[in-house]
Amino acid sequence: MRLKLKHLDNRIPNYLLVVDEDTGKEVGYIQSGNSDGIEISLFDGKYRTRVNRCETAVGFVLASNRSSITWHPKICFGGGLAV
Repeated sequence: MRLKLKHLDNRIPNYLLVVDEDTGKEVGYIQSGNSDGIEISLFDGKYRTRVNRCETAVGFVLASNRSSITWHPKICFGGGLAV
């Protein structure tokens, strides 16, 4: 499985879909921008957590399925998420 982080809508910079590149299906999301940190939900909620740093969010996605992920090192900026 190869995961890719993808914007759902350019007007919502703090919400990313997590997409399986092999199947093209959405497998979860990463959302930031609130005082509770960054929320992550993967594989129908099987893996859920909240973290404070974007690097931790990306690490959680990688660890949750032991796969590769396509992302840009500047995925976080100004409290939002970007790819």
